[in-house]
Amino acid sequence: MKDKDETKQKIINAVGEIFKTQGRKGLKIAHIAKKAGVDRSLIYQYFTKNIDRLLEDYIIQRDYWMKFAEKIKEEVSKSNHETSKGLIIDILQKQWQYFATDTEMQHLILWELSGDSAMMRSIHNARELQGQPILELAEEHFKGTDVKFKPISALLLGGIYYANLHTIYNGNIMCGMDVKSTEGQKEIMDAIRQLVEWAYRAARNE
Repeated sequence: MKDKDETKQKIINAVGEIFKTQGRKGLKIAHIAKKAGVDRSLIYQYFTKNIDRLLEDYIIQRDYWMKFAEKIKEEVSKSNHETSKGLIIDILQKQWQYFATDTEMQHLILWELSGDSAMMRSIHNARELQGQPILELAEEHFKGTDVKFKPISALLLGGIYYANLHTIYNGNIMCGMDVKSTEGQKEIMDAIRQLVEWAYRAARNE
């Protein structure tokens, strides 16, 4: 079993190496098998002949939200809606850091946004399911107030995606600041915290 798991991971790692250097066009079974140093029959055995199965396993390993799934479940299980503020700040700040430094994930998001792919829609839907419990927990804080936190979360998340994807082709300057500089990174992190805290404070003070 250990050898099988190691071989599967070697194949998944090969997908990542090819994707980083050649993009989607390089993701062919023959190329992956050669990069992994395995016979293509092993890829078929472990992931079927549908390459989407292999790509899905690769993306799930790389995806930020999937990595945070257990933390989200743990916090939600505490059933204390006050914990949601700190958790949301932590998740969004770490997501910014992750996307700011991981060009591989940036290109995966571009792939998701640039075409009609059932596989990428499936990954997106899985992310939504992972994030839903924490949003529902947060909604307890905003119940009966005029503060609409789900749209606020959508704008924050969309901003994190766009600001980082923008730098791939258009440079680091956005809204007059260098979002990749040390100072710019700190200001972004502070702004994420401020926006979430403002929302919680506004709901409390109504």
